[in-house]
Amino acid sequence: MNALRSVYAVWEITLQCNLACVHCGSRAAKPRAEELSTAEALDLVRQMRDAGVTEVALIGGEAFLRADWLVIVKAIRDAGLSCTLTTGGYGISEAMAEKMLEAGIQQVSVSIDGTQETHDRLRGKRGSWAACFATLKHLEQVGIPISCNTQINRLSAPELPLIYADILQAGCRAWQLVPCNIIYFAY
Repeated sequence: MNALRSVYAVWEITLQCNLACVHCGSRAAKPRAEELSTAEALDLVRQMRDAGVTEVALIGGEAFLRADWLVIVKAIRDAGLSCTLTTGGYGISEAMAEKMLEAGIQQVSVSIDGTQETHDRLRGKRGSWAACFATLKHLEQVGIPISCNTQINRLSAPELPLIYADILQAGCRAWQLVPCNIIYFAY
């Protein structure tokens, strides 16, 4: 293996989710019937380390809804791996942000998929846009580097300059743009 090359794993640790995004590829809502136990998850961390993985990005559903997720984060960091989170950003308090920092989360990407009306429509929950920006504020206040990701579709594409202005003002360090084909919108 090339020592200069990072091996990056994206780990969907649960399907449990507190949003109903129209573009969700996992069709997240409730946890899988047989998600890994804590012991199995910790063994997977060991296996990833042994395989040469250097960075793990936790996703879901909504990763932080898994009861043992901070135990998993700490195990990833204790194994010498980098650990990041990609989140819908709905429901992370300042207290949770503090716990995330203590466990070792090194960076968080929050999904911002439009201006307030568009984002709330795409995420299936009114108030989710405001919650994302509250989450960004909490993360920044505790010192966790923040970034954003945006699903580009026919609703969000015209709003990209407005989204950029919002996330820049929120202090984001990076912005990932992801093409998305959405045929039907239900709200």
